Amino acid sequence: MRSSFLLALGGSMLVGLAGVARADVPSAERDVRAKVAALETQLAEMKAAQNSAWLNERRAEEVKTLIRDVLSDADTRASLLETGASAGHNGEHFFLASDDGGFLLEIMGGIQMRYVAGFQDRGFEGDDPNTGDPVVSGIADANEFGLEFPRVKVRFAGHIADPRLGYAIELFIDGANNNVTSDEIIISYEVMDGVTAWIGEDKAPFLREELTLPYNSLAVDRSYMNEVFTMGVVQGVGLKIDGETVFDLPLKISAMINDGARSGDGGTAVNPLTQGVGFAGSSVDPDTGDEFNIGRSTSKLFNEDATDFAVSVRVDVKIAGEWGQMDDFSAWEGEDFAAFIGAAIHWEAGETGDSFNNNNFFTWTLDGSIETNGLGLYAAIVGQSTDNDGTVFDPVAFAPASASDHDLWGAVIQGGYMIPNCSLEPFVRYEYIDFDNALGSTIDEANIVTFGANYYLDGHNAKVTVDVVWALDPLPLSSSQLSILADDHDSNDQIVLRAQLQLLF
Repeated sequence: MRSSFLLALGGSMLVGLAGVARADVPSAERDVRAKVAALETQLAEMKAAQNSAWLNERRAEEVKTLIRDVLSDADTRASLLETGASAGHNGEHFFLASDDGGFLLEIMGGIQMRYVAGFQDRGFEGDDPNTGDPVVSGIADANEFGLEFPRVKVRFAGHIADPRLGYAIELFIDGANNNVTSDEIIISYEVMDGVTAWIGEDKAPFLREELTLPYNSLAVDRSYMNEVFTMGVVQGVGLKIDGETVFDLPLKISAMINDGARSGDGGTAVNPLTQGVGFAGSSVDPDTGDEFNIGRSTSKLFNEDATDFAVSVRVDVKIAGEWGQMDDFSAWEGEDFAAFIGAAIHWEAGETGDSFNNNNFFTWTLDGSIETNGLGLYAAIVGQSTDNDGTVFDPVAFAPASASDHDLWGAVIQGGYMIPNCSLEPFVRYEYIDFDNALGSTIDEANIVTFGANYYLDGHNAKVTVDVVWALDPLPLSSSQLSILADDHDSNDQIVLRAQLQLLF
């Protein structure tokens, strides 16, 4: 009995232990499966990271291949000829050129924005110069303030098929009305080394100040004397000779047969001014104060010019330095010594059979400049003699009048100094004009002083210029280009403050 009980108890314990053992098997399996799942998750994450890195490398290779394809396509599309082309900026202007050098297009331009404050006493009270009667004009003090764009230009130049066959087209946007007109149209051919013939319209080879780019002027703009005596843009045929190449002499010669002063400006109804003075502008009737225009019409047609024949010749001589130093009137710090002298003539025969335009004149000029280590000096003198057989416009009588002969002359001297270790260049200019009563008014001479300074941001490419023009005498003619207005003959001095920002590209 006792043994049976012990046997049953032992059997029960064995069964229980077996049950416990069977119950522990699923738990262990779950632990193993959990660990396996965790490992599988880690493995999947590692594979994903590896795949991502592989995809990034693949994408990078695809992007590099795409960039190479785009650049190759751009090179193909930029090709102007079968041999390809080059483009870029050479430090002075943008260009497009064929690889063989046969074709070249240079693109350049400039913008000038100017603020002007003009102070003027244009009121007139006195005797009528014709009748002697007392006259009081209705003009009070005329002070003007405002912004303007005196120059906005774009120029295209280069050569076609052969570097000897050149061209140039310059477009000018009129700051008064935003109309676009041509300022230069040239076709040229280098007939031999150092000798170039050209046809079209360009500045007459006369005054050096006019021939120097307006962006390279010392003051905000050229002198009043230059505006009075310049021949401006003319139409004709010309010849340029490089004396160093042809004669082994340090000189340059420019000669031109043309249609007369300002014939390329689009202003030709009468000879320059009334009796040969090279100026286009306006004057003031001293009786009423009304302004009237003196100058030329807008036509450039062959049958509407004011001359039968005109010729201009200029010679420049290099005494020392490099020709490039003659391109402006500034002497940069550290610049070597340079000296130049020049002379020019212009003779013009008026329109035959036209009583109003049958006026002839001869004009001449001498000039010289010195540049050295920041100091630049320039001086010029101009003379003009008229031989008038026709009719002119008398601004005093405000009516046509018989022409008379006159001898006019003017002079200008200016200087600037580049302050060492600085981008500031103060300057001063004095000019004098003797009109010899050529305007038919009582204003017979002009004394003008201009002073100011340039601040160079990037040479002439980016600079700010501020100056003051002080006309000590009444000025008989306006110049919109110079921001100067006409006075009547009894006015006091005129003062003009000009501030200008210039950008070239």
